[in-house]
Amino acid sequence: MKSSPCFTETYRVSSSGFFELQILEISNTNSHLLSGYCCGLPPEKRQTQTTGCPACATAFSLCLKEYQGTTSSVQQQQQQLKQPAVAVEPQPSGLYGCAFGNASTPVLGGSSFVLTDPEVGGITLPFTFRWTKYV
Repeated sequence: MKSSPCFTETYRVSSSGFFELQILEISNTNSHLLSGYCCGLPPEKRQTQTTGCPACATAFSLCLKEYQGTTSSVQQQQQQLKQPAVAVEPQPSGLYGCAFGNASTPVLGGSSFVLTDPEVGGITLPFTFRWTKYV
């Protein structure tokens, strides 16, 4: 019986990728925050003025997570009822729980706008994690 030599070669492989979100337009005709209060008003006026609101300064934040259960609009309204009636300002891009990263745009426009330059409303988040364990 004749044996043949066995050769094993090891290769190191790398890859890269990104998640990209393209914002094209937004419509917020009443200039309201998610809470229903006017944009751009001091907190003491927000609860009394709900019409004739000044324009919002609109920016977007992207947060990539492993998993988050769906929250219906009914559940969101119930949560808001449990909290004091205070307007909620947008949170900074350093959001908690963004396991795969986060990114934000600068202010892109007012309350409602359409972006004509596709590069302006883009958020690109490079992958900086490994999907599988390297052995």
